[in-house]
Amino acid sequence: MREVIITKEPVILNGHSAIIPQYLVKRLEDGRNQELTMQLAKVSNPESIKIKPAPWQEIKGNLYKATFTWNEEKTPEVVDQDYKTLVDQRLTIDSTIIAKLIFIQTGYLAEDQQSIGTKLTLKGLQVMSRRNIDDPWLA
Repeated sequence: MREVIITKEPVILNGHSAIIPQYLVKRLEDGRNQELTMQLAKVSNPESIKIKPAPWQEIKGNLYKATFTWNEEKTPEVVDQDYKTLVDQRLTIDSTIIAKLIFIQTGYLAEDQQSIGTKLTLKGLQVMSRRNIDDPWLA
C-alpha cells in the first residue's frame, strides 16, 4: 500500500508547486524506488525503458521544489485549521496558500510505453494562511 505523507510543518503551495524539506525527500526517494521497481516489472523489455526525473528538485541546501498533481474533477479536500471542510475553495494555478499537505506518490508507465516515473498526487490540505507572496524559489 502506498504511504500517505503529511507535511509536519506548513509549506507554501503556489499553484502546483511547494517547497519541501530534505527529510521529506528522503522518504519520497525510498518510495520512488519501490514504485519504479513495480513499474519495471510490468514491462516486457525493462532495459529499453527511460526513467523520468523525480517530481522534485533541489533548489537550495536542504530545500526542494516539489510538483504536485490532482484530478481536476475531484480536487483535493481543503480544510481549515479546525478541520472543517471549506466547500467554496478550489485550487488553481494562481493559488498561493500556506498549508499542511496530504499526498501520495504513485508510479506510472507513460502512454508511449517507453518511460516510467512517479508523481505526487495531492489528496488534501489544511489551510493555515492565505496571502499573496513573492517567493523567488517558486518562480
